Amino acid sequence: GGLMAEEREAMLKLPRREYLLTKEQKKRALTGLVDVVFGFAYDQRTTLGDSTCESAWTVAKLSPTLSWFDTQSSVHQAIYASIRRALTFPLYRSWPLVCKLVEDVRIIFELGRMSVLRALLKVKTLMSKGERYILNNLYIDD
Repeated sequence: GGLMAEEREAMLKLPRREYLLTKEQKKRALTGLVDVVFGFAYDQRTTLGDSTCESAWTVAKLSPTLSWFDTQSSVHQAIYASIRRALTFPLYRSWPLVCKLVEDVRIIFELGRMSVLRALLKVKTLMSKGERYILNNLYIDD
């Protein structure tokens, strides 16, 4: 399916930039995307899709990219780092939960660009509320 009207509007507000990235930079950007989507998946699963005032904190805390500006060198490392953080920081910490989250992330990526884009638009909305708005400027908008 295509984008809903509000999603199209949010897309039109994004800056139109093109980056010349090396192969390594592109790889790190994509692995950063994996851990951001992991944080999003945690929030969606634990709030049943009804984000709370803590959702931005949760997504940022579970994503090494958003919390420490730390990008991993492989998808495996990105998932591993996110799992460690999911078993350490948030309210709900369990191995069965993180296994479900890994599956959720896999499904989001398997569903393609639109699915990933929708997740990022929701993360952008979460981060725009409060002091984490700067993370949108640094990571999500581009």
